[in-house]
Amino acid sequence: MTVPGSFTLQVPDTWFDYDLARQDLARQQDELRARTTTPEQRRAVDDVVSQARRLLRTARRRGAVSAAGTISRDGDGLLMAFVAVFGVTVPEGVELSLAELSQQLSRPAGTDGHGDRVVTSVDLTGVGTVARITGTEVVELTGDTSAVMVAMHTVVPIPGQPGSYLVVTGMSPNLPLADALYDIFDAITGTFRFA
Repeated sequence: MTVPGSFTLQVPDTWFDYDLARQDLARQQDELRARTTTPEQRRAVDDVVSQARRLLRTARRRGAVSAAGTISRDGDGLLMAFVAVFGVTVPEGVELSLAELSQQLSRPAGTDGHGDRVVTSVDLTGVGTVARITGTEVVELTGDTSAVMVAMHTVVPIPGQPGSYLVVTGMSPNLPLADALYDIFDAITGTFRFA
């Protein structure tokens, strides 16, 4: 995915670049439904695509500037994974620590029996050392619907713009696959480059 004049981020060839204005997942839904054999499998496809649409709407409302993802068969189930880039600007004169910034980004899911978030740092080629927040969190999909997601946020300062950041966020509801998803999100984030 590319946002002209700002950054590039490579996602797997099998992933879709989403049009945040339209969230059109009809083709993806049709392809997945064609591979199902039971009404239960078709309902599961429809449910996960509905979740993906809600997640994309939420991302757009929260300032996502680009998004990509996959909805694919994973053994007997479905895998949904999503990567988006958000622009975040701290108001002038306000100093936020990384912990405070991470609190602004998401809601930890620790109260629901899932792990708390971990704050670390990683080195991105051509960018340098940046902060990373991983863990599970509660994501509001609609006013009354939320889901626990595996999440990884990588906070990248924008050069020459103090207080401005791009946040590369990877998310998935497939909690049992957390370790593999973190590896995928890390690999995608590792391709981040300022244009």
